[in-house]
Amino acid sequence: MFFGIVCSFYILIHKSDVNKKIIVGFLSFILLVIIFLTSSVKGFSFGNTSLVTDKDTYYTHEKIKINASWELYYDSEYETSYVQIQIIDIFDEQIWNSARYYSIGIIEKNWTVNIQALNITYSNFSNVLIVRIYQTYTHSETGSESESIREITTVNLIKRSITCQLTGFKNDLILGDSNSFSAYFFSTETGTSLMNETFQLITTYNKEIFFQTNFTTNESGEVSFNISTISHLNLGRNEIIFRMKNNVLYNDTAFSYEIFVKKIPVFVNITNFEDNLEEANIIKIQLYYYYLFNQSEKPIENEDIKLVFYINSISEYESNLRTNQSGFLDIKIFPNNIIFKTAAKSIYINVIFNGTGQLENKTISFNLKIENFSYQGISTLFSFTNISLFSILVVLFLFISLKVHKLQRTKFKLIRDLTFKF
Repeated sequence: MFFGIVCSFYILIHKSDVNKKIIVGFLSFILLVIIFLTSSVKGFSFGNTSLVTDKDTYYTHEKIKINASWELYYDSEYETSYVQIQIIDIFDEQIWNSARYYSIGIIEKNWTVNIQALNITYSNFSNVLIVRIYQTYTHSETGSESESIREITTVNLIKRSITCQLTGFKNDLILGDSNSFSAYFFSTETGTSLMNETFQLITTYNKEIFFQTNFTTNESGEVSFNISTISHLNLGRNEIIFRMKNNVLYNDTAFSYEIFVKKIPVFVNITNFEDNLEEANIIKIQLYYYYLFNQSEKPIENEDIKLVFYINSISEYESNLRTNQSGFLDIKIFPNNIIFKTAAKSIYINVIFNGTGQLENKTISFNLKIENFSYQGISTLFSFTNISLFSILVVLFLFISLKVHKLQRTKFKLIRDLTFKF
């Protein structure tokens, strides 16, 4: 093309001598421009860079959209140069890069980077990522090399928060019971279920770990548990914790719930109660102590029971008994063994079981009327007193009678005892 232009101008020069100088000058200008352009293409040049992302902050499950443009010129016969888009973390580790672009001229490219596909782990998690234009240059004849960062922009990464919902969970349990419930986990911001995510279940007692295990949510973001008061909890106040740790997408989170495990309730049945005073004035009571464990009835064997007798609200007598191997307690009350006060109207009896490490306390009470009793000690004393008083009265009566009789004899003498004197 250039040869054709030169030939055309040569013909014009020979046809017209008048315009010869003008044409020569114009041709010289064209030649200079061509030489300049040729030297520009052959010499290395890089500039007019632009680098932008679609936004500044991303959740870790989103995608980063990148747009970049630049101008690159070099002599491909002796020079080599390429441009690459890179993403690095705050530890200066490269976690993503584009292809190498060697094209000469004005270039514009777009990329979509899936953050989840980046080489990001919890140990190297960075809440700031650096996007940059990286360029290299090599001259094959001189051996010179260079590299440079021509444009930089940063983006922020944030993790999502999560929420936990429990279904069927009980805060109060009795030792021996189990609680089956389910936990549902989802994203607080989007409501999306956390599928196939790993959590840790921890139970603590007095701030010490009592039990722990790992679990994975199903496709609905749920997991089911059967918490046992025997295997997973302890008596008293427990804490159950669901914990997510070391997750790239979601914040480290712990959900804490309280479970109180109570002692096993104790039940008492009155199986016999005899207050027939005709049988040696003995009151007989039989009690049956038992508890429920795993829905089965269990007798309370060989446990101490304390009896406290109250008269007019004052403790007067105590006795210790013990259940037998079948859970029965036989109580025999002998009124002679209890010191009744004169003004007493009733006996109040507390039957106390102080519980064990697993069984709760249990106290039952009886209120027995004294009017219904025949207290042998009082009856004997009353009879002895009456007999003594009666005997004294009889002796006194005889003594008085004899005394009166004697006095009467001294006052009135018989005729044969009289002596007449003349």
